[in-house]
Amino acid sequence: MTAAAQVQNAARPQGSGGLAAVMEQERQPKPVLHPSPGLGAWLKEIGGSLAFSTYQSSRLFFLFADEDGATVAQERIVGSAMGLAVNERALWVSNKEQIWRFSNVGSLTIKDELWQAVYMPRKGYFIGRCDTHDIVPGGIFKGRGYELAFVNTAFSCIATVDPHYGFRPLWKPDFITALSPEDRCHLNGMGVQDGQLAYVTLCGRFDTPIGWKAVKNGGGCVIDIRTDEVLCATGLSMPHSPRWHQGRLWLLNSGDGDFGYLDNGRFVPVALCPGFARGLCFIGDYAVIGLSKLRDNFFSTGMALKSRLEDLHIPQRAGLLVIDLRTGQTVHWLTIEGVVTELYDVAFLPGITRPYTPGFAEPQLHRRVIHAPEGEFVFAPPRPLPDSKPETLTEGTPS
Repeated sequence: MTAAAQVQNAARPQGSGGLAAVMEQERQPKPVLHPSPGLGAWLKEIGGSLAFSTYQSSRLFFLFADEDGATVAQERIVGSAMGLAVNERALWVSNKEQIWRFSNVGSLTIKDELWQAVYMPRKGYFIGRCDTHDIVPGGIFKGRGYELAFVNTAFSCIATVDPHYGFRPLWKPDFITALSPEDRCHLNGMGVQDGQLAYVTLCGRFDTPIGWKAVKNGGGCVIDIRTDEVLCATGLSMPHSPRWHQGRLWLLNSGDGDFGYLDNGRFVPVALCPGFARGLCFIGDYAVIGLSKLRDNFFSTGMALKSRLEDLHIPQRAGLLVIDLRTGQTVHWLTIEGVVTELYDVAFLPGITRPYTPGFAEPQLHRRVIHAPEGEFVFAPPRPLPDSKPETLTEGTPS
Protein backbone atom coordinates (compact mmCIF):
# COMPACT_ATOMS: atom_id res chain seq x y z
CA MET A 1 0.00 0.00 0.00
CA THR A 2 1.37 3.42 -0.89
CA ALA A 3 1.69 6.24 1.61
CA ALA A 4 -1.50 8.17 2.24
CA ALA A 5 -1.98 11.51 0.59
CA GLN A 6 -1.82 14.60 2.76
CA VAL A 7 -5.47 15.58 3.35
CA GLN A 8 -6.51 19.10 4.31
CA ASN A 9 -9.87 19.40 6.06
CA ALA A 10 -12.16 22.27 6.96
CA ALA A 11 -12.44 22.56 10.72
CA ARG A 12 -16.21 22.91 10.92
CA PRO A 13 -18.04 22.12 7.68
CA GLN A 14 -21.43 23.77 7.36
CA GLY A 15 -24.18 24.13 4.81
CA SER A 16 -26.37 21.58 3.06
CA GLY A 17 -27.96 18.59 4.72
CA GLY A 18 -29.11 20.36 7.91
CA LEU A 19 -27.35 20.69 11.24
CA ALA A 20 -28.01 17.10 12.28
CA ALA A 21 -26.53 15.78 9.03
CA VAL A 22 -23.47 18.02 9.33
CA MET A 23 -22.86 16.96 12.93
CA GLU A 24 -23.13 13.32 11.90
CA GLN A 25 -20.63 13.87 9.08
CA GLU A 26 -18.21 15.53 11.51
CA ARG A 27 -18.38 12.48 13.77
CA GLN A 28 -17.51 10.11 10.96
CA PRO A 29 -13.91 8.92 10.58
CA LYS A 30 -12.00 10.78 7.91
CA PRO A 31 -11.35 8.96 4.63
CA VAL A 32 -7.83 7.77 3.90
CA LEU A 33 -6.47 8.42 0.41
CA HIS A 34 -3.74 6.23 -1.07
CA PRO A 35 -2.21 7.68 -4.27
CA SER A 36 -0.01 5.78 -6.66
CA PRO A 37 3.70 6.66 -6.31
CA GLY A 38 3.75 8.92 -9.36
CA LEU A 39 0.34 10.58 -9.14
CA GLY A 40 1.56 13.83 -7.58
CA ALA A 41 4.46 14.11 -10.02
CA TRP A 42 2.03 13.58 -12.91
CA LEU A 43 -0.31 16.30 -11.61
CA LYS A 44 2.67 18.62 -11.34
CA GLU A 45 3.77 17.73 -14.89
CA ILE A 46 0.37 18.40 -16.47
CA GLY A 47 0.11 21.74 -14.68
CA GLY A 48 -3.34 21.42 -13.18
CA SER A 49 -5.45 19.80 -10.50
CA LEU A 50 -8.48 17.56 -10.20
CA ALA A 51 -11.82 18.01 -8.49
CA PHE A 52 -14.04 15.05 -7.69
CA SER A 53 -17.35 14.53 -5.91
CA THR A 54 -18.24 11.65 -3.59
CA TYR A 55 -22.05 11.59 -3.58
CA GLN A 56 -23.02 9.39 -0.62
CA SER A 57 -20.48 10.95 1.76
CA SER A 58 -21.29 14.54 0.72
CA ARG A 59 -17.75 15.58 -0.11
CA LEU A 60 -15.93 17.66 -2.68
CA PHE A 61 -12.19 17.06 -3.06
CA PHE A 62 -9.44 19.04 -4.74
CA LEU A 63 -6.42 16.92 -5.68
CA PHE A 64 -3.09 18.58 -6.52
CA ALA A 65 0.67 18.36 -5.95
CA ASP A 66 2.89 20.28 -3.57
CA GLU A 67 6.26 21.76 -4.52
CA ASP A 68 7.96 18.39 -4.03
CA GLY A 69 5.46 16.50 -6.18
CA ALA A 70 3.64 14.83 -3.28
CA THR A 71 -0.11 14.35 -3.65
CA VAL A 72 -2.28 16.71 -1.61
CA ALA A 73 -6.06 16.43 -1.18
CA GLN A 74 -8.34 19.16 0.13
CA GLU A 75 -11.72 17.98 1.46
CA ARG A 76 -14.96 19.91 1.94
CA ILE A 77 -18.50 18.84 2.84
CA VAL A 78 -21.01 20.39 0.43
CA GLY A 79 -24.02 18.04 0.43
CA SER A 80 -24.58 14.95 -1.71
CA ALA A 81 -22.12 16.25 -4.32
CA MET A 82 -22.73 14.82 -7.80
CA GLY A 83 -22.20 16.63 -11.10
CA LEU A 84 -19.25 19.00 -11.57
CA ALA A 85 -18.76 21.69 -14.21
CA VAL A 86 -15.70 23.91 -14.54
CA ASN A 87 -14.72 26.95 -16.55
CA GLU A 88 -12.17 29.72 -15.96
CA ARG A 89 -14.63 31.69 -13.82
CA ALA A 90 -16.43 29.10 -11.72
CA LEU A 91 -16.89 25.60 -10.39
CA TRP A 92 -20.48 24.34 -10.31
CA VAL A 93 -21.48 21.52 -7.96
CA SER A 94 -24.86 19.78 -8.05
CA ASN A 95 -26.67 17.50 -5.66
CA LYS A 96 -30.09 15.90 -5.69
CA GLU A 97 -31.99 19.12 -4.91
CA GLN A 98 -29.55 22.02 -5.32
CA ILE A 99 -26.91 23.45 -7.63
CA TRP A 100 -24.16 25.71 -6.29
CA ARG A 101 -21.89 28.11 -8.12
CA PHE A 102 -18.43 28.57 -6.58
CA SER A 103 -16.81 31.63 -8.16
CA ASN A 104 -13.09 31.66 -8.84
CA VAL A 105 -12.23 35.00 -7.22
CA GLY A 106 -8.55 34.74 -8.11
CA SER A 107 -5.47 34.27 -5.99
CA LEU A 108 -5.51 34.95 -2.26
CA THR A 109 -3.04 34.59 0.58
CA ILE A 110 -4.59 32.75 3.52
CA LYS A 111 -2.40 32.66 6.61
CA ASP A 112 0.85 33.13 4.73
CA GLU A 113 0.00 30.60 2.02
CA LEU A 114 -0.73 31.75 -1.53
CA TRP A 115 -3.57 29.92 -3.27
CA GLN A 116 -3.76 30.31 -7.00
CA ALA A 117 -7.54 30.09 -7.31
CA VAL A 118 -10.02 30.50 -4.47
CA TYR A 119 -13.54 29.19 -5.08
CA MET A 120 -16.18 30.99 -3.02
CA PRO A 121 -19.86 29.95 -2.91
CA ARG A 122 -21.78 32.75 -4.61
CA LYS A 123 -25.07 31.40 -5.94
CA GLY A 124 -27.38 28.52 -5.17
CA TYR A 125 -30.37 27.19 -7.07
CA PHE A 126 -32.95 25.15 -5.17
CA ILE A 127 -34.43 23.02 -7.92
CA GLY A 128 -36.43 20.48 -5.90
CA ARG A 129 -36.09 16.72 -6.00
CA CYS A 130 -34.68 16.45 -9.52
CA ASP A 131 -31.97 13.90 -8.65
CA THR A 132 -29.51 15.97 -10.66
CA HIS A 133 -26.64 14.08 -12.30
CA ASP A 134 -24.27 15.56 -14.94
CA ILE A 135 -24.10 19.34 -15.40
CA VAL A 136 -22.67 21.59 -18.14
CA PRO A 137 -21.82 25.34 -17.99
CA GLY A 138 -23.78 27.90 -20.01
CA GLY A 139 -24.28 27.85 -23.76
CA ILE A 140 -26.96 27.58 -26.44
CA PHE A 141 -29.07 24.55 -27.34
CA LYS A 142 -31.33 24.73 -30.40
CA GLY A 143 -31.44 28.50 -30.19
CA ARG A 144 -32.14 28.66 -26.45
CA GLY A 145 -29.52 30.08 -24.15
CA TYR A 146 -28.93 28.61 -20.72
CA GLU A 147 -26.86 29.52 -17.68
CA LEU A 148 -26.30 25.91 -16.72
CA ALA A 149 -27.77 22.69 -18.13
CA PHE A 150 -28.30 19.63 -15.96
CA VAL A 151 -29.51 16.07 -16.26
CA ASN A 152 -32.84 16.03 -14.48
CA THR A 153 -32.94 12.31 -13.79
CA ALA A 154 -36.15 12.29 -11.76
CA PHE A 155 -38.08 14.03 -14.56
CA SER A 156 -36.33 12.16 -17.43
CA CYS A 157 -35.14 15.30 -19.23
CA ILE A 158 -32.33 17.77 -19.77
CA ALA A 159 -33.14 21.02 -18.00
CA THR A 160 -31.69 24.41 -17.18
CA VAL A 161 -31.79 26.49 -14.03
CA ASP A 162 -34.34 29.28 -13.87
CA PRO A 163 -34.53 32.37 -11.61
CA HIS A 164 -38.24 31.80 -10.95
CA TYR A 165 -39.21 28.17 -11.55
CA GLY A 166 -37.56 25.03 -10.24
CA PHE A 167 -36.24 24.28 -13.73
CA ARG A 168 -36.95 24.75 -17.43
CA PRO A 169 -36.86 21.66 -19.70
CA LEU A 170 -34.52 21.81 -22.70
CA TRP A 171 -34.91 18.28 -24.11
CA LYS A 172 -36.51 14.94 -23.33
CA PRO A 173 -36.35 11.54 -25.07
CA ASP A 174 -39.07 11.15 -27.68
CA PHE A 175 -40.46 8.07 -25.89
CA ILE A 176 -41.09 10.00 -22.65
CA THR A 177 -44.71 11.14 -22.77
CA ALA A 178 -44.82 13.34 -19.67
CA LEU A 179 -42.47 15.19 -17.33
CA SER A 180 -43.18 13.36 -14.11
CA PRO A 181 -40.80 12.70 -11.16
CA GLU A 182 -40.68 8.96 -11.79
CA ASP A 183 -37.14 8.30 -13.07
CA ARG A 184 -38.58 6.39 -16.01
CA CYS A 185 -35.39 5.79 -18.04
CA HIS A 186 -32.63 6.84 -15.61
CA LEU A 187 -31.23 9.54 -17.85
CA ASN A 188 -27.88 10.21 -16.16
CA GLY A 189 -25.04 11.38 -18.43
CA MET A 190 -24.59 14.39 -20.68
CA GLY A 191 -21.73 15.53 -22.92
CA VAL A 192 -20.87 18.34 -25.31
CA GLN A 193 -19.20 18.53 -28.70
CA ASP A 194 -17.68 21.77 -29.99
CA GLY A 195 -19.25 23.62 -27.07
CA GLN A 196 -22.80 22.41 -27.76
CA LEU A 197 -24.95 19.93 -25.85
CA ALA A 198 -24.74 16.76 -27.90
CA TYR A 199 -24.97 13.38 -26.14
CA VAL A 200 -26.83 11.69 -23.31
CA THR A 201 -26.73 8.25 -21.73
CA LEU A 202 -29.67 6.44 -20.16
CA CYS A 203 -30.21 3.02 -18.64
CA GLY A 204 -33.38 1.86 -20.39
CA ARG A 205 -35.92 3.22 -22.87
CA PHE A 206 -39.00 3.06 -20.67
CA ASP A 207 -41.97 5.36 -20.12
CA THR A 208 -43.09 3.83 -16.83
CA PRO A 209 -41.99 4.64 -13.27
CA ILE A 210 -38.48 3.26 -12.68
CA GLY A 211 -38.96 1.01 -15.71
CA TRP A 212 -35.23 0.97 -16.46
CA LYS A 213 -34.41 -1.28 -13.49
CA ALA A 214 -35.70 -4.29 -15.40
CA VAL A 215 -32.87 -4.00 -17.94
CA LYS A 216 -29.79 -3.02 -15.95
CA ASN A 217 -27.75 -5.49 -18.02
CA GLY A 218 -27.79 -4.53 -21.69
CA GLY A 219 -30.69 -2.08 -21.74
CA GLY A 220 -28.77 1.20 -21.93
CA CYS A 221 -28.24 3.48 -24.91
CA VAL A 222 -26.61 6.69 -26.14
CA ILE A 223 -28.62 9.41 -27.92
CA ASP A 224 -27.46 12.39 -29.97
CA ILE A 225 -29.90 15.01 -28.65
CA ARG A 226 -29.20 17.37 -31.57
CA THR A 227 -30.94 14.92 -33.92
CA ASP A 228 -32.61 12.42 -31.51
CA GLU A 229 -30.59 9.67 -33.20
CA VAL A 230 -29.88 6.60 -31.08
CA LEU A 231 -26.14 6.03 -31.55
CA CYS A 232 -25.83 2.79 -29.62
CA ALA A 233 -28.90 0.76 -28.72
CA THR A 234 -27.50 -2.63 -27.71
CA GLY A 235 -24.89 -4.02 -25.39
CA LEU A 236 -24.69 -1.15 -22.90
CA SER A 237 -25.29 -1.73 -19.20
CA MET A 238 -26.04 1.39 -17.16
CA PRO A 239 -23.81 3.68 -19.29
CA HIS A 240 -22.54 6.97 -17.84
CA SER A 241 -20.42 10.02 -18.63
CA PRO A 242 -20.48 10.47 -22.45
CA ARG A 243 -17.49 12.65 -23.40
CA TRP A 244 -16.23 13.76 -26.83
CA HIS A 245 -12.43 13.71 -27.06
CA GLN A 246 -9.91 13.36 -29.88
CA GLY A 247 -12.61 12.75 -32.47
CA ARG A 248 -14.34 9.96 -30.53
CA LEU A 249 -17.32 9.62 -28.22
CA TRP A 250 -16.08 7.94 -25.05
CA LEU A 251 -18.21 6.63 -22.22
CA LEU A 252 -18.33 4.33 -19.22
CA ASN A 253 -20.23 1.07 -19.63
CA SER A 254 -20.65 1.04 -15.88
CA GLY A 255 -22.76 -2.06 -15.37
CA ASP A 256 -20.13 -4.20 -17.14
CA GLY A 257 -17.11 -2.30 -15.80
CA ASP A 258 -15.68 -1.11 -19.12
CA PHE A 259 -14.28 2.21 -20.31
CA GLY A 260 -14.34 2.64 -24.07
CA TYR A 261 -15.70 4.48 -27.10
CA LEU A 262 -18.31 4.17 -29.84
CA ASP A 263 -17.35 3.09 -33.35
CA ASN A 264 -20.21 3.08 -35.87
CA GLY A 265 -22.76 2.29 -33.20
CA ARG A 266 -20.66 -0.38 -31.51
CA PHE A 267 -19.08 -0.02 -28.08
CA VAL A 268 -15.33 -0.76 -28.10
CA PRO A 269 -13.93 -1.50 -24.61
CA VAL A 270 -10.48 -0.12 -23.83
CA ALA A 271 -9.94 -0.78 -20.12
CA LEU A 272 -11.55 -2.72 -17.26
CA CYS A 273 -12.58 -0.64 -14.25
CA PRO A 274 -12.33 -2.36 -10.82
CA GLY A 275 -15.54 -0.71 -9.57
CA PHE A 276 -18.72 0.99 -10.73
CA ALA A 277 -17.40 3.75 -13.01
CA ARG A 278 -18.97 7.21 -12.95
CA GLY A 279 -17.23 10.48 -13.78
CA LEU A 280 -14.84 10.94 -16.70
CA CYS A 281 -12.55 13.71 -17.88
CA PHE A 282 -9.64 13.91 -20.31
CA ILE A 283 -6.21 15.50 -20.12
CA GLY A 284 -4.43 15.10 -23.43
CA ASP A 285 -3.71 11.40 -23.92
CA TYR A 286 -5.07 10.48 -20.50
CA ALA A 287 -8.52 9.69 -19.14
CA VAL A 288 -9.38 10.13 -15.46
CA ILE A 289 -12.21 7.88 -14.25
CA GLY A 290 -14.13 7.85 -10.98
CA LEU A 291 -14.73 4.49 -9.26
CA SER A 292 -17.32 3.42 -6.69
CA LYS A 293 -17.84 0.27 -4.71
CA LEU A 294 -21.11 -1.49 -5.44
CA ARG A 295 -23.91 -0.93 -2.98
CA ASP A 296 -24.91 -3.91 -0.91
CA ASN A 297 -28.57 -3.70 -1.92
CA PHE A 298 -30.91 -4.17 -4.89
CA PHE A 299 -28.82 -1.73 -6.94
CA SER A 300 -26.05 -4.27 -7.56
CA THR A 301 -28.23 -7.38 -7.55
CA GLY A 302 -27.77 -9.20 -10.84
CA MET A 303 -25.28 -6.65 -12.18
CA ALA A 304 -22.74 -8.20 -14.53
CA LEU A 305 -19.89 -6.15 -13.04
CA LYS A 306 -20.24 -7.81 -9.64
CA SER A 307 -19.86 -11.36 -10.92
CA ARG A 308 -17.18 -10.32 -13.42
CA LEU A 309 -14.90 -8.88 -10.72
CA GLU A 310 -15.53 -11.87 -8.47
CA ASP A 311 -14.63 -14.30 -11.26
CA LEU A 312 -11.40 -12.38 -11.91
CA HIS A 313 -10.64 -12.10 -8.17
CA ILE A 314 -10.44 -8.33 -8.47
CA PRO A 315 -11.48 -6.41 -5.33
CA GLN A 316 -13.81 -3.46 -5.78
CA ARG A 317 -12.27 -0.04 -5.29
CA ALA A 318 -13.41 3.52 -4.70
CA GLY A 319 -11.17 6.25 -6.08
CA LEU A 320 -9.67 7.35 -9.38
CA LEU A 321 -7.98 5.68 -12.34
CA VAL A 322 -5.72 7.42 -14.84
CA ILE A 323 -5.72 5.54 -18.16
CA ASP A 324 -3.23 6.11 -20.98
CA LEU A 325 -5.41 6.20 -24.11
CA ARG A 326 -2.50 5.07 -26.28
CA THR A 327 -2.08 1.77 -24.43
CA GLY A 328 -5.26 1.28 -22.40
CA GLN A 329 -3.10 0.79 -19.31
CA THR A 330 -3.66 2.24 -15.85
CA VAL A 331 -0.69 4.52 -15.17
CA HIS A 332 -1.80 6.27 -11.96
CA TRP A 333 -4.52 5.81 -9.40
CA LEU A 334 -6.03 6.99 -6.15
CA THR A 335 -7.66 4.50 -3.76
CA ILE A 336 -9.97 5.77 -1.01
CA GLU A 337 -10.72 3.83 2.16
CA GLY A 338 -13.13 4.57 4.96
CA VAL A 339 -16.34 6.56 4.83
CA VAL A 340 -16.08 7.34 1.10
CA THR A 341 -17.30 4.39 -0.96
CA GLU A 342 -18.79 6.17 -3.99
CA LEU A 343 -17.65 8.82 -6.44
CA TYR A 344 -19.85 10.54 -8.97
CA ASP A 345 -17.90 13.01 -11.08
CA VAL A 346 -14.37 14.20 -11.79
CA ALA A 347 -13.19 17.40 -13.48
CA PHE A 348 -9.84 18.86 -14.53
CA LEU A 349 -8.81 22.39 -13.51
CA PRO A 350 -6.27 23.32 -16.21
CA GLY A 351 -3.48 25.67 -15.18
CA ILE A 352 -4.61 25.72 -11.54
CA THR A 353 -2.05 23.95 -9.40
CA ARG A 354 -3.11 25.32 -5.98
CA PRO A 355 -6.91 25.51 -5.68
CA TYR A 356 -8.71 26.36 -2.46
CA THR A 357 -12.29 26.62 -1.24
CA PRO A 358 -13.68 27.25 2.23
CA GLY A 359 -16.82 25.34 1.28
CA PHE A 360 -19.53 26.67 3.56
CA ALA A 361 -17.20 27.04 6.55
CA GLU A 362 -14.56 29.66 7.52
CA PRO A 363 -16.95 32.60 8.12
CA GLN A 364 -14.06 35.05 8.47
CA LEU A 365 -13.13 34.36 4.84
CA HIS A 366 -16.74 34.75 3.71
CA ARG A 367 -16.87 38.20 5.38
CA ARG A 368 -14.17 39.54 3.14
CA VAL A 369 -15.45 42.00 0.57
CA ILE A 370 -14.60 40.93 -2.97
CA HIS A 371 -15.58 43.22 -5.84
CA ALA A 372 -14.51 43.62 -9.45
CA PRO A 373 -13.94 47.19 -10.67
CA GLU A 374 -13.24 47.27 -14.39
CA GLY A 375 -13.29 43.49 -14.53
CA GLU A 376 -10.42 42.97 -12.08
CA PHE A 377 -10.79 41.28 -8.73
CA VAL A 378 -9.84 43.35 -5.70
CA PHE A 379 -9.71 41.99 -2.17
CA ALA A 380 -10.38 44.08 0.92
CA PRO A 381 -10.72 42.91 4.54
CA PRO A 382 -13.84 44.04 6.40
CA ARG A 383 -13.63 47.38 8.17
CA PRO A 384 -13.85 47.23 11.98
CA LEU A 385 -17.07 48.36 13.55
CA PRO A 386 -16.98 51.73 15.38
CA ASP A 387 -15.36 51.57 18.81
CA SER A 388 -14.17 48.03 18.24
CA LYS A 389 -10.77 46.51 17.80
CA PRO A 390 -9.69 45.48 14.30
CA GLU A 391 -10.55 41.88 13.52
CA THR A 392 -7.65 39.50 13.11
CA LEU A 393 -8.23 37.20 10.15
CA THR A 394 -7.25 33.73 11.23
CA GLU A 395 -8.17 31.69 8.20
CA GLY A 396 -5.43 29.33 7.29
CA THR A 397 -4.47 26.00 5.90
CA PRO A 398 -6.96 23.60 7.50
CA SER A 399 -5.51 20.91 9.66
